[in-house]
Amino acid sequence: MRLSSPVGHDEPQPTREGLVHLIGNQPDLTVCAEAATAGSALTAVENAKPDLVLADITLPGRSGIELIKDIKAVQPDLPVLVISMHDESLYAERALRAGAAGYLMKVEGGA
Repeated sequence: MRLSSPVGHDEPQPTREGLVHLIGNQPDLTVCAEAATAGSALTAVENAKPDLVLADITLPGRSGIELIKDIKAVQPDLPVLVISMHDESLYAERALRAGAAGYLMKVEGGA
């Protein structure tokens, strides 16, 4: 499965690298594109032809919700999974209405 991962500006670089590393270590998964903005993410989706997009809500320029709508306009069958720090009670319904296949809320881990 080829994945595109537009990760927003609320992501520390180690978190982004960790996600790419985690996915890349799976034998049947490949990260085929990364993007930091909604605009570059849409271009990456059009060029890389991923099987799944991982997206954040907070992206420079346009929101992840708008990105989902943009992706669905050009590739309606492409699943988008949102991974975000934002409270799911506020954003999950919006993301799902925009066309996301799912919403995962990140939480800080403790010892």
